[in-house]
Amino acid sequence: MSPAAQPTPTSPRGDRRREAILAALDERLRTTPLDDISVADLTDAAGITRSAFYFYFESKAAAVTMLLVVVNTEALKATEMIVHGAGGFRTRVIDALELLTDRVLQNAHIYRALLTARTQHEPTREVWDAGRRTMAAPIAEFITAEREACRAPEGADAALLAEGLIHINETVLERLVYEPEGPREQLLATAADMWVRTVYGRPDPEVDAGRAASAAAAQAAPESGSTE
Repeated sequence: MSPAAQPTPTSPRGDRRREAILAALDERLRTTPLDDISVADLTDAAGITRSAFYFYFESKAAAVTMLLVVVNTEALKATEMIVHGAGGFRTRVIDALELLTDRVLQNAHIYRALLTARTQHEPTREVWDAGRRTMAAPIAEFITAEREACRAPEGADAALLAEGLIHINETVLERLVYEPEGPREQLLATAADMWVRTVYGRPDPEVDAGRAASAAAAQAAPESGSTE
């Protein structure tokens, strides 16, 4: 997941300079928050002039935005898993969240920088929002199909609902990149439950069946005790 792998429309020499800037940014972000990194830090590390930096990027935040491609690529894989993966819906959501969380935490320094850039740089926020809409589209199509098949109840606009579900994922990821030792499994399980209940209006059939069995066992326990 190297930022240097991103395609660019410039000359080979320009590609090398651009990649050098992104590589320097990636390396510095591993130890330093975005707000504490200067353009001079990046130009010195990349071996280029200040004017060369501004030829490619208008600001540090703009450079960070290039790294958003890394996150969006992994998020799209997770979306594909939710819509077309194997197993029940809850299982697919949990597997997708596990995969996405693993990949984001491997690049937590990038995600933290993107969160900072999103609040400071309108183009970054626009790219972030566009990426969310792209990821939400297949989820919205899935919700619509489930409703048409009478497996899910009618409800709020599917596109807006799908974006709201992506927001849930973003909230979990933000918590974990700032608190890597946080309650990961509980957070992912809660997020998955929110996905299932949002789409289907209740826990999925497997959960319902499990609860029914537990309730039956709980009812039978006192009766068994009374015969002893």
